[in-house]
Amino acid sequence: MDSKTKSLIIMYHEIHRLRNTEGFSIQRIADYLSLNFRTVKKYLDLSETEFDIYMEKERVRPCLLEPYRDYVKDYLSKYEDTPSAVMHDKLKEQFPSFPKVDPKTVYNFVMMIRNENGIPKVSCSERQYSAVPDLPPGEQAQVDFGEKKLRTSTGIWVKVYFFIMLLCYSRQKFVVFRNTPFTSQSAAEAHEKAFEFFQGIPKEIIYDQDSVFLHRENKGDYIMTDIFDRYQASRPFKVVFCRPGDPESKGKVENTVKYVKQNFLFQRTYINNEILNDQALSWLARTGNAMVHNTTRKVPQEQWALERPFLQSWVPLFSVAKECGHKVLKTNIVKYRGNIYSVPFGTYKNDDSKVFLTESDNTLIIKDENGVTITSHPIPAGVGNNVVNNNHRRNTSIKLDAMRTNLREFFLYNPDIDVFIENINRLYPRYVRDQFSTVLTCAEKCGRQEAEVALEFCVELNPPSRIAV
Repeated sequence: MDSKTKSLIIMYHEIHRLRNTEGFSIQRIADYLSLNFRTVKKYLDLSETEFDIYMEKERVRPCLLEPYRDYVKDYLSKYEDTPSAVMHDKLKEQFPSFPKVDPKTVYNFVMMIRNENGIPKVSCSERQYSAVPDLPPGEQAQVDFGEKKLRTSTGIWVKVYFFIMLLCYSRQKFVVFRNTPFTSQSAAEAHEKAFEFFQGIPKEIIYDQDSVFLHRENKGDYIMTDIFDRYQASRPFKVVFCRPGDPESKGKVENTVKYVKQNFLFQRTYINNEILNDQALSWLARTGNAMVHNTTRKVPQEQWALERPFLQSWVPLFSVAKECGHKVLKTNIVKYRGNIYSVPFGTYKNDDSKVFLTESDNTLIIKDENGVTITSHPIPAGVGNNVVNNNHRRNTSIKLDAMRTNLREFFLYNPDIDVFIENINRLYPRYVRDQFSTVLTCAEKCGRQEAEVALEFCVELNPPSRIAV
């Protein structure tokens, strides 16, 4: 009998003992044993005969998440307060091939490992809000701020501040981080990033009476800060401020702030703002907007596709955002709206390398600092896509004939170089460019005299393994 079977048998009899002997309620049993109350009710409804039949079925059914048992156990041992929703995201983050399963499956697996290894579940009371009627698509969004302390790799604590905008109909969410408090200007810029992400603007947005937006309030007369007042006047959305002490007016985004803290930011290491925001976009693509919402029971990403036509049109407002461009990563890729696009080999030169992106007819056009188009890609549906042009993986700016000529010129048309080139053409036809490029780089680094000695040695020795570099 394996440990899982033993633990289930013990749990079944303990549930019945607490109910029949101790007189515990179902919820009290659930809290006492760190179980879901539905699980407790299910086992209470089973007689011993029915339980034996149920156990026989469990024995023949393989556990889909069994390969991840050690990772879950080690993580729970280190962070006992990890919710199952966070564990679900961690598994998807650490294991790209993690299967698509219902969150309840992960919850049951996590609770089973907790029970088997005596790892307690740290629970906290859920904050409650009064119900708010559903609104039509494109009608309303809610905005809020949050903050949380994260550790760096050296163990230093850093406080990060984040801005969240949530579309009320679809529950599609956007979040952006910084390591300094938001100002009226940075909050306006965050709005622009959110509208770009949503590809549209809602008709009204709900806010707290935050000093970032509001200068003062006088019996319902709201005086906004100069910067935000000018920004709002340039955009077609209506500003609605909550009454003091009335968080239920924007309870949807309040819950989202808590969700970001307890899921995305849970035990996350801070490196810098740029990496944190890249990680946030990836999290939104795989979990934040891709998982079934607990209230609507629908996927925000899918609902956003239905809501998007009802949003008001958005065009970039801040010219500064255009001028700063998009950063090119070391692997010669650019991240844009949750997708990854390749750029030609050599576009990345240093950490300050930038390109400039525009959209036209569902095509992403990528230009350099001089406004010259360097490549273009079709824009795929959704997010999380890798759009790669295979020609970008190597330097094709120099033709093969030119590379052969460069080699011959470097070696002063020594007959040995012709033999060497011919052997490479014959033995490695698919890697000729890489071979020529490496030979020329090494030769220039060593100097002509040493390079000629090496060339003579390779030609005389002649085996293919020595001819290739």
